[in-house]
Amino acid sequence: MTTLERNLKGLALGLAAAILWHGTVQAQTTLDPAWRVTGVDTNKPGFIWNYFSNNANTANTADRAELYLSGLATDSTGAPLPNLGDPATVGPAIGPAAPANPASAVLHFEIPGVINLSKTDGDTKGNFTPDELQPGLNSNESTDGQAAEILTYLTLPKGPITMGVNSDDGFQTASGSNPQSAFGKVVLGEFNSGRGASDTLFTFVVQEAGTYPFRTIWENGGGDSNVEWFTVQPDGQTKVLLNDTANGGIPAFRALAASAVVAPYVKTAFPAPVPRQVEGTSRSVSLALVDGTSPVDDNSVTLQVDGKATTVTKQRKGNTVTVDTGALDGLHLPGEAHTGALTFKDSTGKSYSEQWTFYNLENLILPASPVTGENFDSYPEATSDATAVPPGWVATNYTYKETEGWDLTDIKSDAFLGWVMINTNTVFGVEDEVLDNDKTQLINGQPVANWMSGNLIFAASDGRARTTTDGFLASQAQIVVSKAFNLSTVNNPVMTFSSGARISTGNWEQLTTEYSIDKGTNWFPAIYMRNSSSITLKPDGSFDAVAMFTTVNTNQIPYFPNPDPSVGPLGGKFGDMLAAPISQDLAPYIAIRNDGIAARRVEAIRLPKASKQADVRLRFTHLSACGWEWGIDNIAFYDIAGTTSSGPNITSVAISGGSITIQWTNGGTLESSPTLGGAPVWTSTGNSSGSYSEPVAASGNKFYRVKQ
Repeated sequence: MTTLERNLKGLALGLAAAILWHGTVQAQTTLDPAWRVTGVDTNKPGFIWNYFSNNANTANTADRAELYLSGLATDSTGAPLPNLGDPATVGPAIGPAAPANPASAVLHFEIPGVINLSKTDGDTKGNFTPDELQPGLNSNESTDGQAAEILTYLTLPKGPITMGVNSDDGFQTASGSNPQSAFGKVVLGEFNSGRGASDTLFTFVVQEAGTYPFRTIWENGGGDSNVEWFTVQPDGQTKVLLNDTANGGIPAFRALAASAVVAPYVKTAFPAPVPRQVEGTSRSVSLALVDGTSPVDDNSVTLQVDGKATTVTKQRKGNTVTVDTGALDGLHLPGEAHTGALTFKDSTGKSYSEQWTFYNLENLILPASPVTGENFDSYPEATSDATAVPPGWVATNYTYKETEGWDLTDIKSDAFLGWVMINTNTVFGVEDEVLDNDKTQLINGQPVANWMSGNLIFAASDGRARTTTDGFLASQAQIVVSKAFNLSTVNNPVMTFSSGARISTGNWEQLTTEYSIDKGTNWFPAIYMRNSSSITLKPDGSFDAVAMFTTVNTNQIPYFPNPDPSVGPLGGKFGDMLAAPISQDLAPYIAIRNDGIAARRVEAIRLPKASKQADVRLRFTHLSACGWEWGIDNIAFYDIAGTTSSGPNITSVAISGGSITIQWTNGGTLESSPTLGGAPVWTSTGNSSGSYSEPVAASGNKFYRVKQ
């Protein structure tokens, strides 16, 4: 029997959070009046500022920020990263913070004014000047690798609110029943990548006026750093900082009354509870539970992964209990879906539970030797079009020509029109970043030792024309199809390769891998890499593959010739470079990769259709317009059985018009229960069709599972 369970507690909130656009404008969300709080301490205006700094990890992602803020960040040896922030740097806070205790904890400050902060006091970043100094900043340490959590309660009028964050680098703003909870927050707006000081605006609707909890997390990967939090006035032009009430700003308060009763909650969950691939991965399932008014009963905590009980390590640090499974047995790949089920009690005996679906669990346990593969080292470095790729490989391109002639030291020359086989010594002088991989990634429990050496295949757009001489967007479309690999003895094919990926922070670059088992007649998805700023999500939190591949973006995506001249040129859509049919079925294969070291890693992907196939070919494509580059080396194929269940799988949960619709695959009958604690009573819906709808319960929780 296989069971996959979904908790309705906070589910509508999570679904609402998923309806957003990454970039400068977010989609609209409605705040639930049930989120309103009472008993705000009006004698404490402003914000809580919880700060962490350590440049051991500078990834521009919300996951990295959450890891730092939860105290769960570790170095390559597994030791906790210390907070290098300075508790004596006050800035606009009311006073210094207590030293971090333990050393991996955040520094806690209270800011009674506004959020207009920079790494330099009096700076002029963003919309509002002069800036104030970030509390906790350590002048003796690098400001790379910062993270902060900004907490407040905002008193909002009824109607639409346009809010904005100006940041260098990324941020995420949430409300909800508890925006500090990994399972109770609704994301209203975010920018999940690196950038200079820039605005992201997002609009939400307040159904009923009142005071609502808010949380913004901010991170700086490197370079300058600043963050502003503001709203836009009804005139659509005037920006006002939150809590700048003298100029019409929204009132903000940093605390509830001392008498307020607070429930315990899960502050962080890794991997994050999202049904899609992101850039960051986790080697284990870990959570941080925070005490409420009544503390968590540490001994009551249990955790199931994929329906199986796990042995967890529990550690209490102050008001937080961390729970960690350690590395799970067997091979786990980021593109595989899992389910988690957490239960615990507080000191009064009250039960709590959370269930979620997640990807991005990575434990690369590989055999000593692959079945077959290609490292490109048995061939000489390319010297012309004829030797650009190995024998049996076929490279094509639709790339704007610049400097005539073949020169592997000149990125604008004909040598880089398409994919080219290049030595690591040569590529170092062209784009050395491709050789610098994510040092935190492990294979068989050890840091990656075989990254790139000898030769690799390489496609570049950096330094090449962004536009043509006549003003049109320069075409940079590079395709290579591999020779045939014989996997006729392989039952469970897993492909790995060193992927030196750099994807521009703009939304005009895409790196794809597909495979064929019939000499290229039909193609199947392996991985589609896109930047955070170019994604679109569906209501269930998965990628909207159809929109992402078919939306026309003529200002960002280059045009290139169509093999059928009667159709006209291709381009303007990311999907024009795909060989696999475009449908929502491609969503699980989309993965976020940005311009940072976290994207340069060993990718590991299952190729189920390649099982026992004698002619397996790979298709790598690089589509860009003066973005960055992609280097590939050490392609390897292994035979490794899966560890996840092939039984029923809940694929979609959506709430609309007061009803919930659940869809699932692989058979089974849907059941429901009002609780998971004690001995849950499961009631069959009688539905085994793969789709079921019913009204959302008016109160309480409801859990679903599919029973085979």
